[in-house]
Amino acid sequence: MRDGIGSVGRAITRGGTQRFTLLVIPHSEKRLVKFQANIFAIAFFVVLFAFIFAGFIYVALHAPDATGRMSDGSRDLQSSQASLESILDELQEVMRVARLFDGAMRETVDGLRPGFGVTAPAERSTGDLSAFLNSRRFDASELAEVEELRLLASTIRSAVEPLEEIQRLFRVQQALLQDIPNLWPVAGGRGRVSQEFGPNIHPFTGQIYLHKGFDIADAIGVPLVAMANGVVTDISVDPGYGLQMWIRHKHGFRTMYAHLHSVSVREGQEVRQGQQIALMGNTGASTGPHLHLEVWLGNEVVDPAVFLTMTNDFQRRVRSLSQ
Repeated sequence: MRDGIGSVGRAITRGGTQRFTLLVIPHSEKRLVKFQANIFAIAFFVVLFAFIFAGFIYVALHAPDATGRMSDGSRDLQSSQASLESILDELQEVMRVARLFDGAMRETVDGLRPGFGVTAPAERSTGDLSAFLNSRRFDASELAEVEELRLLASTIRSAVEPLEEIQRLFRVQQALLQDIPNLWPVAGGRGRVSQEFGPNIHPFTGQIYLHKGFDIADAIGVPLVAMANGVVTDISVDPGYGLQMWIRHKHGFRTMYAHLHSVSVREGQEVRQGQQIALMGNTGASTGPHLHLEVWLGNEVVDPAVFLTMTNDFQRRVRSLSQ
């Protein structure tokens, strides 16, 4: 058995090493070209050529499918990118409108509660929505909410207009309050109400009389301020009211400040609400340092408390007529 196998192997080896000679004879007088190769070498090159040829055939058959898949993938990628850009654009629009809404809301809140601040817009700009944009990895299959975002932006935008209208009304109200005598006339909110408008007992005669003003007591030299924007029309001395001042305001209002110690403005001068105009005194027929304040509307004297209570809280004082 072994001898038979060995004989076959030797026969194959002898056959494989058998040489073949290929002569190339040119038609000219050039030298002959001779190629020599054994069976093994020829078989190797034949197999190599077969593999190369099969490779070309495979590529030719499958290249269109691969190209199509690459094209489909490219289109999907472009579609996903377009959807992502659309979502980001809508989110940026929502953020822009939200900041606008936030600003309008702040102004409205400031109008409702003067003196109370709110967080600055810059601090809000890095809030939840920004964190969402920075941390969220978007999937094209999850980006179907574009219309909802647009609706949200539209809703917020439509809410800004009523807020702006409220702000406009606040500004009108603020301007009106600056022209109507309602500011507390003693600087810093000082003073106590010693006598209000209406029937009272006269401090000198003890008789019932109509007190046409509003008395606020404090110390001599306490600053007094204008109750509203206006023009100083008269500064004079009266036997009863002592050193007095009249200011004309818009809408037919006039205010009178009496028993003054001194004045810090002149006749014809425009004054602004809250501007210092005089110092509290004890001049004229006075029972002690105080401001006698009168408010006139046209030719009628009116109760100053009606206007003072619009923007001030103070302890009311009504003298009993039985005293």
